[in-house]
Amino acid sequence: MAIFSDTHLGFEERSERSQESFDNLESAISLSLAGNADVIVIAGDVFDAPVPSHSVLYKSMQSFSISKRKDSAVSLKLEKGGISRDIAVSGTPVIAIHGNHEFFGKEAKTALDVLDLSGLVIYLHAGRIEAQKGSEKLYIYGLGAVPEKRALDVMAKWGPVPEKGSPNILLVHQAFKEFMAVDDEMVATLSLDDLPKGFDLTVDGHLHWRNEQNLGDSIFLLAGSTIATSIKKLEAQKPKGVYFFDTTSKALSFVPFDVQRKAFYHKMTFKDSGPQDVIAKCRELILQDLKEENRLKPLIRLNLKGTLAKGINSADVNLKPVLDEFAQSALLSVSKNFSDVSFKARIEELAELQKSRLSIAAMGFELLERSLSEAEFDGTFPSRGLFDSLAEDEIENAFKLLGVE
Repeated sequence: MAIFSDTHLGFEERSERSQESFDNLESAISLSLAGNADVIVIAGDVFDAPVPSHSVLYKSMQSFSISKRKDSAVSLKLEKGGISRDIAVSGTPVIAIHGNHEFFGKEAKTALDVLDLSGLVIYLHAGRIEAQKGSEKLYIYGLGAVPEKRALDVMAKWGPVPEKGSPNILLVHQAFKEFMAVDDEMVATLSLDDLPKGFDLTVDGHLHWRNEQNLGDSIFLLAGSTIATSIKKLEAQKPKGVYFFDTTSKALSFVPFDVQRKAFYHKMTFKDSGPQDVIAKCRELILQDLKEENRLKPLIRLNLKGTLAKGINSADVNLKPVLDEFAQSALLSVSKNFSDVSFKARIEELAELQKSRLSIAAMGFELLERSLSEAEFDGTFPSRGLFDSLAEDEIENAFKLLGVE
């Protein structure tokens, strides 16, 4: 079985990276076929926006059609809500759950429903698929993304029970407390201890960096993403690619993409520095990254912290000339988080919020939901997706969610 997640098809549709999500999906499927996978599974966020453009949907169908190039010998049966039905299989079947980027609401149809109807993807949510090859059976359970504050209750209510005597795989797309910086029910209610017992492998999407953990006789896998949508330190440390799970040996392996965009993350802390010192250090690190062989423009993220010399503020550190200098060689992003007098006031404000036990994430989300309600957005509007987009500084995606082009 081949495993990957968070393809985010349509990411930065109007930028020079517009084709990258589709190229990486095709690479993932091609690696899956080359590895003789009988089944391909995707753990959510197949699309970057809940309503992809016609162009994105068309390109997505082109990319998924690659799975038809090699036939699989498996037969599939979907079991959901007490109903069982056979699934017609052509090529190598692709099974996917929805992620938070696709979540509309309980009754809304999504782009995954379109792909399911086309026969290119089998859309799984709150059900299981029995895959059989000869005398061997594999059970794949899937639960698409739900609002984080309801995830624990939904998982308990669904209560998947693995099939004895056969390998069992669980697909989810949620945040888990062990991997989150903030302990807040708006961010995560699930922990690894809340996972249903007896599954050989649990695959989680949502987080874009990769991680494998042994939980006794089970494996918990953060599959990571096939494309970097925002550069984080953990994500930059490992390449993108495809996982393979051998259902006989229960062994997990990883194969990277042959061609992929490298990502570099630099966190730099300065002390009473002047603008020229900061600029010089940034140039030095960029040049260092560009010395490596890069078949595609690398992604370079500079996270600047610390303090500046007396009388100097962040606006005095003009990095535009540096960004312009390397614009043809790299995709650069910079965040300036230098401390100043107002920083102390912000810390005191955070301390007050801590006392009230209301986190910044919860407060911000409550404020957003109140604003959407006042603007007469109905209850099916993906407010969680909008909040996540704003939190990740993905402004263009936020506009898409609001219907603003």
